[in-house]
Amino acid sequence: MKFKIIPILPLLLSFVFLTSCEKDDPEIDYMATYPVSGDWTVNYYVENDEGELEEVANHTQIIAYNTSANVPTEIWIDDHGSFWDYKVKTSLNMTDLTFSGNELDNEHYESKVTITDGKVIKNGTKVNGMQADSIYFRVSFDDDEEPYGTIYHAAGHRSNGFGD
Repeated sequence: MKFKIIPILPLLLSFVFLTSCEKDDPEIDYMATYPVSGDWTVNYYVENDEGELEEVANHTQIIAYNTSANVPTEIWIDDHGSFWDYKVKTSLNMTDLTFSGNELDNEHYESKVTITDGKVIKNGTKVNGMQADSIYFRVSFDDDEEPYGTIYHAAGHRSNGFGD
């Protein structure tokens, strides 16, 4: 009986080559704006005459992401038209995970947007039994007609893909 070594040799050499190579996987770093950056599910509220918050929109999407400079001092906030159709670049403080800006240029159409009291709280809420980061900010629009100057409260959590 003749043993054929030829077909086994390439397989053996491939195995030796693959196991002997050391992988130089670089560490994957988060962007400079993480954990503020990400996909967020938010509800919008307005304050009524009694000072209570009434919901005006629910389960809308906000995306917060780094600018092309990838610095920890500015971030894009973009709702992709899920509530008001705004996209603004606002200042960011990564030390306390806060963001805000007055009369910011809306990149989607000509208008001004003001964001105040923006804050991300790590592990600030539970969503479907899982711990999640939470987000809160106030937003107003210079083209809001009724009543002009309405301040909307946006509150929500990091989207987790589990039916949030």
